[in-house]
Amino acid sequence: MLRSAVMVGVIATGLAAAGAAAPTDAVKGGLGHWLAAHPKVQLLVSGQFGRLLVLRSDLNVTDEQRAEIRKVVGSHRGEIVSTVKSVRAKRVALRDAVLGGKDEAAIRAAAGEFSQAIADASVKAGKLRNELAPIMSEEQRQMIKKFFADSDHSVDDFLEQAGKEQ
Repeated sequence: MLRSAVMVGVIATGLAAAGAAAPTDAVKGGLGHWLAAHPKVQLLVSGQFGRLLVLRSDLNVTDEQRAEIRKVVGSHRGEIVSTVKSVRAKRVALRDAVLGGKDEAAIRAAAGEFSQAIADASVKAGKLRNELAPIMSEEQRQMIKKFFADSDHSVDDFLEQAGKEQ
């Protein structure tokens, strides 16, 4: 279950980064409008969420595991919230710099701050993962590993195909 939340965060962060560099007209209509105008991207995103739901179901997390996961995550809740808020604030600052017509130095500075916030969040996620991994069985950990490999493969395929269509 936590992996589901983490993966949603990863996907959202990726979309946020893409949104920061998106053309102004894409941002004006909102993400839904932009996705509707790009059906292949919409298919990729919905496929990722679909895989995530299948993983969540297939993991068969026990009640005991769920309780342990909640305990660990609960003990870090404040840190998780502050980290997500920091990433969001830095993403918004980068988007505003890009859309506000700022000069290259200002955009690079905002991108650097966003990058640092993502790095900080990644380190914290790694530490949290290290606390949560022992709760899962080896089979569950392998399923999660396979999920990420399959997800990476589908994104690689998408990017390869996108590079051919011009």
